[in-house]
This record gives sequence, structure tokens and C-alpha cells, in this order.
Amino acid sequence: MKQNLSDLQKSIRRLLIKIGIRIDLDGFDYLSYAVELAIQDADLARNLCEGLYGRVAEKYNTRAYCVERSIRSAIEKAFVHKGLQKINNLFDAPVIEGTKRPSSGKIIRILVTAFNMNLCANV
Repeated sequence: MKQNLSDLQKSIRRLLIKIGIRIDLDGFDYLSYAVELAIQDADLARNLCEGLYGRVAEKYNTRAYCVERSIRSAIEKAFVHKGLQKINNLFDAPVIEGTKRPSSGKIIRILVTAFNMNLCANV
């Protein structure tokens, strides 16, 4: 059964692919849904473990710690392959710098901010 995706979901997925999040990882789907939820409810982005990850886990019938681990792993892989540096192009500023991987929460908040500022229109 094929799922119809909203324009927001499609934009989020295109952006994740663009910044190097691999689509074959569970973290891709989890992160996509997490960003969608956080765009709809900003408080969720401030309450990751008990709020956002729990909601994602409910949808995918898993546990919040599995969601967190999978998202962290997907972000780590993108960071190692320099994909996350492409986020800087969205903002035309150095949002992601240095040699330390940004936290999952920071990436989620950055992506939500990019969508709220309409920086992803051409993604």
C-alpha cells in the first residue's frame, strides 16, 4: 500500500537527503517524522526524550530510546561524510562548524528553524 505524503513531508525528506541522511536507515524515517512534529508543535523540540521521541516511537511501534539512538546514528553518519555542512548553505551562515558532531536536538531545532524561516522552499 503506497502512502501519500504531504508537501511538508516531501520537503523534509528532500532536505534530509540533501544533507546526507541516508534513506536506508531507520533514523531517516524517525528524523523526518520528528521534524514534522516539531514544526507543528515547537514545544516538542524542547522536550525530546519524553515528548518528541515518545511520539515518534508510538507511530513506529518502538521505544523512545531506539528512536533516539537511530536518529543519533543517522546524524553521525551524515556528519562523518560532511553532509551536515550543507545546512550552512541554507542559512548562508556557519550553523554547523567544528569537528564535534552536533546533538540530535540541535539538528532538529536547526531543521525546524529552516522550515519556519521558509529556507527550504527550493529544496
